[in-house]
Amino acid sequence: NHSVRRIAGMLDRRSVLAIALPPALFFRLFSSLSQSLGKPRWVTWIQIAALSLKIPLSVFLTFGFDVFPPMGLTGCAVATVIVNYSMVLVALGLLKRQDVYERCRIWAPLEAPDWPQIRHLCRLGIPNGLSVTVEVTSFTLMALFIARLGTTAAASHQIASNMAALLYMIPLSFSIAVSARISFWRGAEQWDQMRSALKIGFQLILGLACVMGLTLWLLNQLVADLYAKDAAVATMAADLLLLIGLYHLFDALQTYCFFVLRSFKVTIAPALVYSLVLWGVGLMGGFQLAFNGLGPIEAQQSAQAFWVMSIAGLSLVSMALLGLLHLHLKRLTEPSNKL
Repeated sequence: NHSVRRIAGMLDRRSVLAIALPPALFFRLFSSLSQSLGKPRWVTWIQIAALSLKIPLSVFLTFGFDVFPPMGLTGCAVATVIVNYSMVLVALGLLKRQDVYERCRIWAPLEAPDWPQIRHLCRLGIPNGLSVTVEVTSFTLMALFIARLGTTAAASHQIASNMAALLYMIPLSFSIAVSARISFWRGAEQWDQMRSALKIGFQLILGLACVMGLTLWLLNQLVADLYAKDAAVATMAADLLLLIGLYHLFDALQTYCFFVLRSFKVTIAPALVYSLVLWGVGLMGGFQLAFNGLGPIEAQQSAQAFWVMSIAGLSLVSMALLGLLHLHLKRLTEPSNKL
């Protein structure tokens, strides 16, 4: 107990989470590799097992239950560290023992850096990372700006953003799956199969987005009431959830286009589109509409203003990425071009 108390006093949750970052990044690499090799189930089962461990471990470390002093939020961070390193150990075991990874020569002796290959990876990876950074920071800064409007607006926005992030998991998962198939058929130069996968993926994701959006429009008040006990927060959140239904439609579309374009090794143009539109139209447009007014429209002083402009920004992003996708698909008609 004395040792646990001493360790808890030395660490805060931020320093503990810093220790959890390296294994989290490693497992992300393992996840991407497994998905590209057609083994996503291993990643899924590992994460399900990790969640089953993390929930009781977090509760136990947070409250102590008279076994040792409660660690509070730091206990949750410690649980994250334990779970992340456990996932890495399982991943290393699979990398070592499963035949599917042998072709990757992961355990071969280290070679000198292949700078041309590293430059090629950076050319693809850095713009892709910037695109994700722009999208995440748009969400983060929007929450900071809405906090100026008071606790009710901030709480209702938190409900809306949580629902948007939850719905995002659906097009994200299918976009990853479809992009993997597109990359496979592209590498095999089976253009008809690639087009078929792209078309089916588009229909599936767009259809699911319409269903989820319609469901949210019909059940917006019920969902808001499940999140919030405060009547004012629930009422404002219900209004925001109506916007989230439309927001999700464009979010699903842009997510799918982004992943398909990445399969075509197109990353710089989407990064520019994200930066200009999500920051310029979505974030700054929302700030102007909420606090200063936009053209003839007076300042709204509401969280709805940010979500309205976010929808406008995402719609423009979707149209731009669809245009890029159409352009690169058109090149397939030219025999000399192989994307």
